[in-house]
Amino acid sequence: MRDGLIPEQPIHMGETLPGAKISYLDINMEKKIVEEKLRELQTLNAAQKEITSVMKDLGIQRAKLHGWPNTYAFTKAMGEMMILEEMKGKDYKLIILRPTINKTLDALFAVYGKGKLTFFLADPQSILDLIPGDMVVNAMVAAIAKHSKDEPSLDFVIYHVGKPIKVGAELQLLSSMTTFQRYIELHYLPYLKILKLLNVIFCDKFKRSYTNSRRALDYLMRLAELYKPYTLFQGIFDDANTEGLRITTREYNSNADMFGFDPKCIQWEEYFLITHFPGIAKYALK
Repeated sequence: MRDGLIPEQPIHMGETLPGAKISYLDINMEKKIVEEKLRELQTLNAAQKEITSVMKDLGIQRAKLHGWPNTYAFTKAMGEMMILEEMKGKDYKLIILRPTINKTLDALFAVYGKGKLTFFLADPQSILDLIPGDMVVNAMVAAIAKHSKDEPSLDFVIYHVGKPIKVGAELQLLSSMTTFQRYIELHYLPYLKILKLLNVIFCDKFKRSYTNSRRALDYLMRLAELYKPYTLFQGIFDDANTEGLRITTREYNSNADMFGFDPKCIQWEEYFLITHFPGIAKYALK
């Protein structure tokens, strides 16, 4: 993952991120590795559930090898590389929008909303870059409107669409994976061990309690691993191009307010309490 100011610049073919264990990203090689692993599993007549699990793990492994935190970010970067490569020498205006987090945290919010989360992995000094989905759509509309009259060129433009806000919540924040794991070892693993022992002694009388507790803890660990790149993130996305797009939209569009995408106008507490959380309660907390 990148730290510091992240500019609105392209990701070039073969580029890797700081911390990568491989200095060059060969997309064709990555494709070959995936195809060979899938073919191997199919030859072994592996169940679909096993194939899905193995391929997910392989994707995360390959992503981290090249410096990306997860398969989602990794494949997006490869897609951008391929588009830029394909556009070389062609008279098209390429516009790339990079929205930051919009619905990514909903699973975490849902668990918190159910009262099942009292602590989590997050650095209180870290920055979360958030943006509502409708503002991303508005930014896309504005970018298309602005550049639709451009002359065909070999140029491209990249927009970061987001708003950095401080991490904060009414729960205990543990600022490193080591601290997070130690907290679990001290507060939860002893309880699980006791349940497991009682289940053996009393002939499966505590099987359901142990299974549910084990499953809940495993889910929490998966959430921590999934959100670690975001809740411990130390970077800030530059949005100079996006700010220029906002200014242009306000100057030349009488309906600019209808298609606003400036997150500075958002009252975040009000947005979460009145708009976002009720949506999660309606569609996710079932």
